[in-house]
This record gives sequence, C-alpha cells and structure tokens, in this order.
Amino acid sequence: MIIKSTHDATQASLDGEEPGSLKNWVMTIVTAVFVLFYAGALLGWIKPMADERVVARLEPIIFVIIGYYFGRLPAQQNEQTLKGELSRQKQKADAAQHAKEQAQQSREALEERLKNVRIALTALPGSGADGGAKSDARVAEPLYHSLAVARDILNS
Repeated sequence: MIIKSTHDATQASLDGEEPGSLKNWVMTIVTAVFVLFYAGALLGWIKPMADERVVARLEPIIFVIIGYYFGRLPAQQNEQTLKGELSRQKQKADAAQHAKEQAQQSREALEERLKNVRIALTALPGSGADGGAKSDARVAEPLYHSLAVARDILNS
C-alpha cells in the first residue's frame, strides 16, 4: 500500500504538474483579453465599430466566455479538491483498518498466551505414585515450576 503525504499532493499542485494547468492559463489569458477589450470599449479607449451587428453578435460570445471562466473553472477546482479529500479519507480508512487488524492479531496472541498460562497452572501434578500425601517440599517444587513456566509465557 502506497500512502502519499498531503505535502506531496500540495507540492504537485504548486509545481503546476496538473494536467489541466495549461488549459487554465489559456482560458485566463483569453478571458483577460476579452475583458480588457470590452472595458476599453466601454470607457471609450477603443473606437466603436462601424457595424453594430458585429458588436451585437460578439457581445453574447464574450459573456459566455466570461461565464464559463467564472462558472466552470472554479467548479473543476472544487472537483479536484473533493477528489483529493476523498483519497485522503480513503487512506485514513485503510490505515484504520490496518490498525484494527493489528489490534485483532495482538488480542489473539494475548488470548493464546493466557490460554497457555491457564494450562500451565492447571497442570499441577496430583498426589504421588505411592498413593500417600506428598511432603510440603515435594508439592511446592511443581508449583514453583508451574509458576515459573506461567511467568515465562507471560513475559514472552
């Protein structure tokens, strides 16, 4: 599993390595040119055209280009941001799943250790072969041995 840090993703967008960055620059330049021409015509810096039908036909085209720039391009940036957020959330979910699996494995290992300790502690030998009661020293020795085995299992 490859996890890409958010720093790398941010750096890639700052370096201009996005596939649509050239398109964004071209649209920005074209829009700026049309806006400057339109503003110049409104302020009287550019002489009006002799034929008003040409101006009447160009005006809606200019508004469509400006509308596209202010409408669609920010929407594309929002889509890219949401896609990035979605990928980060997916990475977080994958990391949480991995941590959950590790915790489950750790819990299973601890359960196995406790099971082995219980077996070691309950496997104390009973009375001796002679049928009589064992002395305190002979009973204590297997008990200490079982406790030592249990301690070693827990410490492993």
